[in-house]
Amino acid sequence: MPARGQILVAAVLIVGVLVMSVLVAAYQAHTLFLRTRSVVVRETVSAITADFERALAAMLALTTRSYFDHTRFSDFTARFEELGLKPGDLDSAKRVARDFLEGWKAVVRVVYAEKGAQVELVETVADVSDLLGKPEYVYDLVLLVWDSTTSGSYICAGLKLNLTNVGLYGWKVISLVGLTLSIDEYFAADNTIRIRVLVDNGTYYGNLLARGWVEVYYQQGESWVKATIKDVTYEGFGYYRITLDTELPGETPFTVVASDERGILVVSRAVTPPQLKKGKD
Repeated sequence: MPARGQILVAAVLIVGVLVMSVLVAAYQAHTLFLRTRSVVVRETVSAITADFERALAAMLALTTRSYFDHTRFSDFTARFEELGLKPGDLDSAKRVARDFLEGWKAVVRVVYAEKGAQVELVETVADVSDLLGKPEYVYDLVLLVWDSTTSGSYICAGLKLNLTNVGLYGWKVISLVGLTLSIDEYFAADNTIRIRVLVDNGTYYGNLLARGWVEVYYQQGESWVKATIKDVTYEGFGYYRITLDTELPGETPFTVVASDERGILVVSRAVTPPQLKKGKD
């Protein structure tokens, strides 16, 4: 009897060990599945979000270029005329942007159909007061605040996403895409303008020389004349120093136009300080 009891206990222990081994293996397999699925979800969400922001940037580029000079950028802007874009008309640009984003949403559903993609676009409100130094909000998809010392071009929308086949529900992001330009100061002694350029939520923009561009115009009588730029130097933290080959008289209105590599434009305006009168000897 004692021997039979020992055999029974040993058998129970062996069965227990086998069961535990199976449970551990199942747990490890489940954990590996969850980790793999998490990687897939993260990569998919990241790809969709990045593409969403590219779509927003493209529509802001279209809006700002058409509003600034539709004809000059007609290689790009003319493509959207058959969709209802009217040169220099902000409302028509917003309608085209909304239609484009709806089309983008449909493409995402098709491309990520195997993951059960469900996409919803949500128009939202973004506070850009800190960027502009005064109360301003993006509430109708696009906001252009131009011809001020500090100006900005912005587009904002929300994205809701479900990936039902990989277990993701209720994911949401609000994306603000934009370009902010400030005229810091004009130095008459060396015909230099100091500006600051920020992208999106206020990130310093350091690619104006390599990937963007800047232009300066000044008022001469009833017309605006493009100034010749001698040199542009990046000083860090989004600041640039623009040296002109043209001397601007005192109290002359001038405009700075900047673009980033996404094609987004922004226009700021200021006035040169009064010239100091020389005293008599």
